Amino acid sequence: MPARYPIMAILVTALVAFLILTAFKAWRSRAGAQENIFSAPLEWLEHPSGSQQWTRINYVATTVKGNPLDRVTAHGLGARGNGRVTISADGVLIERNGERALGIAAAQITGVARASTAIDRAVETDGLIQIDWQQDGFAMSTFLRSARTDERNQIFNYLESLYGASNNQETPND
Repeated sequence: MPARYPIMAILVTALVAFLILTAFKAWRSRAGAQENIFSAPLEWLEHPSGSQQWTRINYVATTVKGNPLDRVTAHGLGARGNGRVTISADGVLIERNGERALGIAAAQITGVARASTAIDRAVETDGLIQIDWQQDGFAMSTFLRSARTDERNQIFNYLESLYGASNNQETPND
């Protein structure tokens, strides 16, 4: 084995480690900057009788409203995950497995819509449920997905009955 192979392996390993560290620092810097813009969302909501819960939901992402490629990473919102969603007249509670829960009070919700893309997820037409909301004047869109069409329709219809549709029914992600 030529002597240059171990040296090349060390250099490639160092380069990969450097790139991973740089990406991690950029993620943390972005989250820190966003945390200065808006406070942490609620982690719980009181749900009176009449609330509905779905247990096989995929939290896709939260983005800056109107810019579905601009992920919100602050306060643990950057990590996608499976979990459950509880919806009532008081708001929406998204509980992700192994992650911080996201509570959106009813007063913060500005609309609901269907979408097909968000960040790195593209699905069939109307395959995502988009909840538009504000925290400290910072407008965001949270995207949820259920693999089952009937369940997805139930969730959207329930949200729409409580909070109405937003001005942009289908957001082709402007």
